[in-house]
Amino acid sequence: MSELIEAITKTRKIAEEIAAGALEGAEGKSEAEIRNRILEGMKNRPEIYPTGWYDPPPGGVAVIFDINPYTQLQYGSLRNQKFWPRKDVIFSKKTVNFVYLSPVNKGTSMLGDMGFTMYSGEDAEIKEHINKCFELNLAIAQSAKIGMKFKDIASHALKILAEAGKRHKSISLISDPNNLKGINLGHTIPGSFEGNLILGNTFDEIKENIRTKRIFLDEKADFEIPKTCAFTLESRISDIEKDYLPYAYFHFIVTFDNGIKNILMTKYER
Repeated sequence: MSELIEAITKTRKIAEEIAAGALEGAEGKSEAEIRNRILEGMKNRPEIYPTGWYDPPPGGVAVIFDINPYTQLQYGSLRNQKFWPRKDVIFSKKTVNFVYLSPVNKGTSMLGDMGFTMYSGEDAEIKEHINKCFELNLAIAQSAKIGMKFKDIASHALKILAEAGKRHKSISLISDPNNLKGINLGHTIPGSFEGNLILGNTFDEIKENIRTKRIFLDEKADFEIPKTCAFTLESRISDIEKDYLPYAYFHFIVTFDNGIKNILMTKYER
């Protein structure tokens, strides 16, 4: 396995372990408490930097616990302070919950972001919706092939969603807050396909280069998937007819290692 692809895979695995640990006994805990648990977990892993690259939100971690009508889950950009973790918003069986973290491997500067939506309540319609959104994100990831252009994946993704009665929110987590137009479904992981690209000598430089060197997965991107690369797939999906259902977000990473494809994905059920 390529050193860079291996670093992405391992960093993503670390992110999953940190999130799972932070969510143990989450009921009754606040958004801020879970965020702090995640950051503590990151600090305890020497393979990664103690905070994430997608900052703000502080520490590169986002946590949202939302109740009907789910306005917080309709965020425009997580960089907006309005959507940062709060001490007075509590995890419960009534909340639909969103968690995101953005760890970076120290040795290679490869990222291993992960994010997901989870719900532990009894509303069967919400459960079915969230499960369907996960399945649709997986179908989009499975459609990606070497030689495909990002714009073709994006067009195909929107078709998959529309046929299922769903749509992707036009402003996504990965959007540039200064340019909230168009549809971004994900982005390349800088350095994963350029080979010896140097992303920086300090973590601040690395964060800025990750932010600025990403190629977004949208309907205009001519980027063509090479034999070795990695990109994120970050669909935030709503129901076209049932607009009372919450937005559901899942963050996948698709890797190609000398032609061998792998999909890194996480689904939490409590």
